[in-house]
Amino acid sequence: MRNLFLTIAAVAAFAAPVAASAQTEAVSFSIENNSDKTIVSILYGQSSSEDWSDDILEGIIEPGQTVHVEVDDDLEDCMYDFFYSFDDDTHYVERVDMCEINGETFEFTGG
Repeated sequence: MRNLFLTIAAVAAFAAPVAASAQTEAVSFSIENNSDKTIVSILYGQSSSEDWSDDILEGIIEPGQTVHVEVDDDLEDCMYDFFYSFDDDTHYVERVDMCEINGETFEFTGG
């Protein structure tokens, strides 16, 4: 029984640093605008915070367009809020799991 406990403790100690380092790497993904609005800016912030990043877009995303985005800010966890601004001066906030969209295409349909 003691050997089983030591084995579990060793595996847990080894796995913890790997999980933490994966969250501090750059996150790279594409955003596909499947809405009827033009996205003019996207800010992000930890879901637990009131602070927002600078705009992560280099331009705009017209309906039907897809753009590539990379975020390299030593992300502290996976859950972030995206704050979208549109060309008609409206806004939309959406919770996003940054760990799940890394390397993927994120389909925006809201707003």
